[in-house]
Amino acid sequence: MMEFDKILRNIAIVTTLFTAASAMGQTVEEARQLAEDGNIAGAITMLRNVVAENPKNSEAAAELGVLLYDSGDDAEAEEVLQKARKQGNRDATLALARIALGRYDIDEGRALLAAYRKTLRSGKKVVAEDQSENLEDQFDRAERMLDRVQNIEVIDSVDVDVEDFFRHYPLSSAAGKLVGSDALPAGFPSDDQTVVHVTGSGNRMVWAAQDSEGVSRLYGSSALLDNEWEAPEALGDELGEGGDAVYPYMMPDGVTLYFANDGENSLGGYDIFLTRKGDDGYLQPANVGMPFNSPYNDYLLAIDEYTGAGWFVTDRNRHPGKVTIYTFVPQELRVNVDIDDPRLTSLARLDNIALTRKEGKDYSDILRAVEEGRNMGDDAPKTPDFTLSVPGCGVYTALDDFKSRAARDAMKEYLVKQKKLDGIINRLADLRESYTRGDRSQRELINTLETGLDDARAELKALRSKVIKLETGK
Repeated sequence: MMEFDKILRNIAIVTTLFTAASAMGQTVEEARQLAEDGNIAGAITMLRNVVAENPKNSEAAAELGVLLYDSGDDAEAEEVLQKARKQGNRDATLALARIALGRYDIDEGRALLAAYRKTLRSGKKVVAEDQSENLEDQFDRAERMLDRVQNIEVIDSVDVDVEDFFRHYPLSSAAGKLVGSDALPAGFPSDDQTVVHVTGSGNRMVWAAQDSEGVSRLYGSSALLDNEWEAPEALGDELGEGGDAVYPYMMPDGVTLYFANDGENSLGGYDIFLTRKGDDGYLQPANVGMPFNSPYNDYLLAIDEYTGAGWFVTDRNRHPGKVTIYTFVPQELRVNVDIDDPRLTSLARLDNIALTRKEGKDYSDILRAVEEGRNMGDDAPKTPDFTLSVPGCGVYTALDDFKSRAARDAMKEYLVKQKKLDGIINRLADLRESYTRGDRSQRELINTLETGLDDARAELKALRSKVIKLETGK
C-alpha cells in the first residue's frame, strides 16, 4: 500500500510539473491577449504568477515590467525590467530606454537604446529585428523641446474616463461646445471616436473621422440658411503628417486651429499642433511643445476666450482607463522656462502643477468665471459672425439680420474677401517673423503681398458700402 501511495505521489508531482511547464509556455501569450482585451490587472497577476514559478523566465518579466509601467507603477516596473535585462532580455532594455524618454532622461535613454541595438547583432550577423522604430528621433525631438518649455500656469487637474473625456470640458457657450458624432448631419463622415467642435457662433463645426483606408482626417462644414450645412470639406491630408489627425478645436477667429496628430513630428503618441488657415488651405502645422506634449498621448487643446481659461488632456499619468484634463491660463505672448532652471524637466512633465503657479497669485477669478461659463447655458453671449452698422437698422451680426436678399448675397461676398484678406495678413505676419530671424528668401513675396493690401482694403470698403446701400435703398 505504501509503495502504491508513493507511485501516486510521483505521478502527481510529474503531472504538476508538466502542467506548470505547459502553462508557462502559454501564459505569456495569454497575458498579452488579456492586456489587449483591456484586462491589464488580470494580465499583471498572470505574469506575476509565471515569474514567481520561474524567475528565469525573462520574457514574462519583460512583459510584466511593461504592463506595470503602463499602469503607473514605475518603481516595480523598473526593478522587474532591470532583472530581465541582466538575464539578457533585449526587450527589457528597449522598455527601459522608453521609460527614460518618459522621464526626459535623454542621455540615459540614448545609452540604453545603443545597448539594445548592440544585442541585435552577433558579429556581422543580424539575430533580431530592430523594434525601436523612431525612438532615436524622439530623443532628438525631446532634447529640442526641452530648450523651449513654455512657462504656463496650471490651475487645476482632474482624472476622467477616457471614453467621454470631452464632455468634461467646461466650455462656456461663447466658446462653443464639444459633442459626439450624433450631432453631425446624416451622411457626414464619422466614427465611434468622432468628437465635434461647434463654434460659439454656431456657424462652423470641425471634427475628425476615419477614411476608407482607416486613416483619421479632419473635416469642416459651415452653416447655411434654414439650419442646413455645407457639404463636408477635408481640411488637408498634410495636417496628419503621415499619421492620424484628431480632436480639432477652432478658435473664434475662424483661422486658428488646434488639433492632435501622431505623425512624424510627434514626440510620441498624439501631440497637440497649431495651424492657421491661409489662402491655399491650412499652413504647415507647428508642434506646440512642452509641457502640453509628452511621449504619451496629448490631445484636444481648447481655449475659452470668454472665461480666460484653457484645457488639454493627456494620458501621461498612466492611470488605466483614465486621462487627465489640465486647466491652464493661456498666454498672449509665449514665455519659456529658463533652460538653467533646475525644475525644467519637472515643469515639462507637469510632475507637480503647484510649481507652475506664480507665488501669491489668486486664480479664484478664473475658476469662478469657468464655473459661471459652464452654467450660463444657451443664454451666453454668442460670438458674432460679423459686426456691421447699418444706418437706420442697427447693428447686424448674422446673415439672418438682412431683409434684402441682394444685400445678404453681397455680404456673403464681403465675408469671403474679408477671410482672404485675413489670410494674407496672417501669412505676412509669418513671413515677417521669418525675415527677422534672417530668412531673406521671401523678400519679394513680402513686398508683393504688402503692395496688394491697400487695394484689397479699398475693395472691401467699397463692397461694404454696397451692402449697406442694398439693405437701406439709399
